[in-house]
Amino acid sequence: MEQPAIASMKYSRAVVYKIDQKKMTIQQVWEYGKDRGSDFYSSITSLTEYHKDKDSLVVYSATAGMQFDMVKGVPVGASAPELLEFKWGSTTPSLWMKFEGTGIGYQAMPLSLEKAFDHK
Repeated sequence: MEQPAIASMKYSRAVVYKIDQKKMTIQQVWEYGKDRGSDFYSSITSLTEYHKDKDSLVVYSATAGMQFDMVKGVPVGASAPELLEFKWGSTTPSLWMKFEGTGIGYQAMPLSLEKAFDHK
């Protein structure tokens, strides 16, 4: 998939695919972000992860809101990484956190506090 040449036309999206290995088919079953356009665009690693225990998807856009001037080779504006959670099947986030003034993010890694602090 090629990216548009004009920076304001770029977008990122979180996508879920259903893969049938026996039939060797792939079907897109969910997406978020394309309609948000360049506001949600992240030029670096982000995340889409399903959590079975919550039946939800966690989505992270590492550099949301920051554009890049290709001519000058510099970022334009400040990034405001976003962390969203969606109940399975919904395209409206049930949780939406925007991190302003933190600079560029890289990755978000959801973890279980119970497992992290279990001393057994």
